[in-house]
Amino acid sequence: MTVLDKYFELSDRAVFDESAFGELVDLFAEQAEVEPSGGSKVQGKVAIAELYKVFFQMYKGLQRVWTVSSTETGLEAAWAIAGQHHDGKIFSMQGSHEAQLDSHGKICALKVRVDGNESVHVE
Repeated sequence: MTVLDKYFELSDRAVFDESAFGELVDLFAEQAEVEPSGGSKVQGKVAIAELYKVFFQMYKGLQRVWTVSSTETGLEAAWAIAGQHHDGKIFSMQGSHEAQLDSHGKICALKVRVDGNESVHVE
């Protein structure tokens, strides 16, 4: 199991499980950078924890499928996700994560890309 496999497993649980949230943040190096799709890059574990805390407050019931492959600089995952916004709307989307790892196997850089078409169902 790769660090990106752990990342996705923990992400699905972190919405409702505080210990999973802590384990997710621990996958990152101290000065890691995360570049969210359509957002500003954040750096450092404190900023990364805040970024994910806000994300997980917006959604519930996330379910994701993914596949991970090795690249010259780390790992890449293609994924699809379905879930529910906090306002009750159901959504689905797909995209990719590109991760660079440090010598300890921690994520030191993560780029998140979302493909252009999000599908939303209004309840």
